[in-house]
Amino acid sequence: MKRIDLPLDKVVEEIGKFYRYDEHHFIVINAVDLGDAIEVQWFFSNYVAPGEVTMFAAKADASQLIPSITRVVPSAWVAEAELVDLMGINIENAKKGFVLEEDFEGAPLRKK
Repeated sequence: MKRIDLPLDKVVEEIGKFYRYDEHHFIVINAVDLGDAIEVQWFFSNYVAPGEVTMFAAKADASQLIPSITRVVPSAWVAEAELVDLMGINIENAKKGFVLEEDFEGAPLRKK
């Protein structure tokens, strides 16, 4: 797996330079609670070289606005909405209530 670490403000730009809909499959967005920060990870597989995965990663404060990649990968809205509900993070234009009830309090996948 190839890992590309980026500052949060470069995520959309760099994924936009990389992603080609006919060459890459967007797999998922993952978020890891590091305690003092959240690492957000965007995963892509390669159609030309099956099994080759590229991960973009950026660290953020849990209260920071995470940029949406839906301008580059329209289907990413599903994974973004999941993370808003399950990790309690704020992703641009993603709303609570996709996986959990809108009024659900807490973030089930965050460290306590």
